[in-house]
Amino acid sequence: MPAEHRTGRYSVVTGGSGFLGSAVTDRLATGGHDVVVIDRRPPRHPEALWLEADVADEDALEKVLGQLLAERGAPAGLVMCHGWSPKGNDGLPLPETEVPADLFRQVLDTNLTSCFLLLRTVVPAMAAAGSGRVVAIGSAAAHTGRTTAGAAYAAAKAGVSALVRTFAVRYAPQGVLINDVSPGKIANPNWPDSPQAIDRYRQEIPVGRLAEAGEVADTIAFLLSPHNSYITGQTVMVDGGRLS
Repeated sequence: MPAEHRTGRYSVVTGGSGFLGSAVTDRLATGGHDVVVIDRRPPRHPEALWLEADVADEDALEKVLGQLLAERGAPAGLVMCHGWSPKGNDGLPLPETEVPADLFRQVLDTNLTSCFLLLRTVVPAMAAAGSGRVVAIGSAAAHTGRTTAGAAYAAAKAGVSALVRTFAVRYAPQGVLINDVSPGKIANPNWPDSPQAIDRYRQEIPVGRLAEAGEVADTIAFLLSPHNSYITGQTVMVDGGRLS
């Protein structure tokens, strides 16, 4: 259904067609949110509105956001759930010495610059409306050198946490609360990790297992809900205690 045919409060999920993004879209939709997904692929949830765009393409993203804000006003919620971590043929991150500068910049553009573009456009609109909730998906990789995601991804996600704090402090007086949810490894049958690698990772988690996508989605849903009236500028680790 075109955006102009919908009314009322809504939430935007970027990357809402991916593995975690789909769980977030489902959780918000079943919780009463009217969800708009911005992604290169259509969402799986049948009631989510799809706006096709590459979040790393500044012109395409600004066009989609400009149209959305003009037609529907500021969203009540924004979840920046997109992300990309390049891997080698063995499913592992490339060694730092083998990452060319253009690939490093591409990872930053996809994971970090895109979040800046979203925040600088959507958050002022929320502030003008007097309220809003934003969640960025960070990563435990940003907080430890024992990363399975690679240096570029870890650096980008650390930058996301810094963006969150900066925007949160500036816009809290206008009623906009902005947080970073940083998961550890999430159980995903589509990832190429070997059972041995998963076992080693699991042994480092006090809870004794990987996170489920739905558990991360529940945390996000709380931070977007009216129950969150005071939490802002925070990194919420959803890692089973691994970095404690």
